[in-house]
Amino acid sequence: MEASTWAFVLFGISLVLLVAELFLPSHGLLGLMATAAMIGAIAICFKINQYLGLGVLLLAAMVSPFAISAALKVWPRTPIGRRMMLQPTDSPITPPAVTVGKVGVAMSELRPMGTVDFEGERMEVRSQIGIIQQGSKVRVVRIDAGRIIVEMVTVA
Repeated sequence: MEASTWAFVLFGISLVLLVAELFLPSHGLLGLMATAAMIGAIAICFKINQYLGLGVLLLAAMVSPFAISAALKVWPRTPIGRRMMLQPTDSPITPPAVTVGKVGVAMSELRPMGTVDFEGERMEVRSQIGIIQQGSKVRVVRIDAGRIIVEMVTVA
């Protein structure tokens, strides 16, 4: 067989293995074999003519990022890709019923987490700095990712 035929065969094998990598869970083994076939085809092209080899190498280097991004868009839509990818969940963070500046009483010691009573409604909060004793008055300083952050109210 001629060298050019070997180059075409190796390119074909590389493309078939890359497509198979999308549909078969091979943990990258088919991708490695496809890469080896592509390198072999490029090496044969260099053996035929240095300019042909350089052209094929540059073409492969320019096409590869587009092929990889297209494969990453196609793969989650394949049957195996749908089974392997996590589906999106609907779990929005519900904002707490208190607002910044609201004052409550610590029902437990905040080390830094604990329970605070805001006018009859008990909520789990976190102290901003240090430990706050049970029975102390606290004020909501901010709400961070749905968690209430409090500080002790100082009497002036």
